[in-house]
Amino acid sequence: ASALLLGLYARGGHAWPLGFIVLLPWLLTLNHTRTLAGALLSGWLMSVAFVLAVFVWFGTAVGSFTGSGTPLALLVASVLAPLLQPQVLAFALVRHWVGARHGPWLRALAGACAWVACEWAIPKLLGDTLGHGLAPSAELRQIADLGGAAGITLLLILVNEALACAMTRWRAGARVLLPPLALAAAIPALMLGYGQLRLSTLQLE
Repeated sequence: ASALLLGLYARGGHAWPLGFIVLLPWLLTLNHTRTLAGALLSGWLMSVAFVLAVFVWFGTAVGSFTGSGTPLALLVASVLAPLLQPQVLAFALVRHWVGARHGPWLRALAGACAWVACEWAIPKLLGDTLGHGLAPSAELRQIADLGGAAGITLLLILVNEALACAMTRWRAGARVLLPPLALAAAIPALMLGYGQLRLSTLQLE
């Protein structure tokens, strides 16, 4: 489900709101993963699904250019998926390791930081990041002033994590649900507020 959402999100246009829920199905699966090996397997499968959903055009282009055909190019891309999207594995492993020792808040922050740190430390072939998907939104993309596309990626992951936390605890009552739901609402609201302020400033200039 997350791979399908990622594929739609990557198309841009009016699909940009999906960035706030794009990882949610996968996070709910990770929340029920009990072992580090299970988290690694989930991360590996997600990296393959990510590449096939988002970069099928790249496989088609490579297959056409090399003459090997699209199916073979996509097969090679699937095998190389952990190298093309290493942040997915880093996220799954760090998130699980921290989650086994600490609460969901620190787990979410550690996983998000691992994602953006991996993208910063390991050069990616296409230089993609989740934050690029918000480019169609003139207001929300302004927050890149403060942290670049990586900062937007971090915020998107935290919103997804907050929603996953709320869905996991939905039977626990309003008192337990309120903090993650408040965070999930506050981050986009602050992004929007900053964007509107920034755009109004630019118009005045």
